[in-house]
Amino acid sequence: MRTSILTCGLAALFLLASCGGDQPKQDTLNNETKVDSTQAARVRKTKNIFHNIPSPMETAALLKKAGAEYSKDILNDVKNVDNYTAASKQALNLGIYGADLSYASVFNNTQESMLFTACAQNLAKRLDVSNAFGQETVDRMEENRNDRDSLLNIISETYWNVDAYLKENGRDNVSALMIAGGWVEGLYIATQVCKNHDTPELRQRIAEQNLALGELIELLATYSTDDAAVTGVRADLEAISALYSADPAAVASTVKQENGVTVIGGGSPAATVTDEQLKLITAKTNDVRNGYIN
Repeated sequence: MRTSILTCGLAALFLLASCGGDQPKQDTLNNETKVDSTQAARVRKTKNIFHNIPSPMETAALLKKAGAEYSKDILNDVKNVDNYTAASKQALNLGIYGADLSYASVFNNTQESMLFTACAQNLAKRLDVSNAFGQETVDRMEENRNDRDSLLNIISETYWNVDAYLKENGRDNVSALMIAGGWVEGLYIATQVCKNHDTPELRQRIAEQNLALGELIELLATYSTDDAAVTGVRADLEAISALYSADPAAVASTVKQENGVTVIGGGSPAATVTDEQLKLITAKTNDVRNGYIN
């Protein structure tokens, strides 16, 4: 599976409570009854989102080539996990911690990888998806913590299993929020790294996220407007998309179909973003992401 720290582990590989304030009102993410055609469309769009972003190894190579080093300061603090009492925040941050987990794993930071694993497992349990992310999975991660490739494969497999479990149980909206959280965190990490290590290759990866973003917005659009959590996240993503769309030619990229999935082909012209676009995308992504984790 092609996921990212631009959903790093992607999408695997891939959270709102105020510090010291009142706890947010608990929301509910109810199961929904949907027709098969809608379910099939959601599965297809989910695959496209995951395949339209670089693999963890590709992203790691780009970051290292840019001279970037591991920085835990740009990741969500593991201490925040207990603040997420609303189901929508738990779903978003299951994705966010998944992206952080993959990022830490790519840079062989095994100690923090295990901390992010604990956060993800905590949220999975509270969302009642521990069947897909239980102790057996955590044990496998622990056993392979010094084998980066195996660990990333386990992370990717786990998040696919969570996604499948949620869909099978009529909880697609929880899965959609998880995917959105992971995507936002991946873009956030990339744009933060780009501040100090700006390279054409990293800019291209950031620009190419517009393709996955379009699929993600379309995925969220399949849900009822009565679902306030999904509608709010969709509005956030549309605001980011508008910044990409300011100059459509700047984010052009060759794409192709592989087994029914749209995949970025690199090609000509290469995707890119202008200095002004990058500045605006970085700022907006930071605002959106901070709204999810604080």
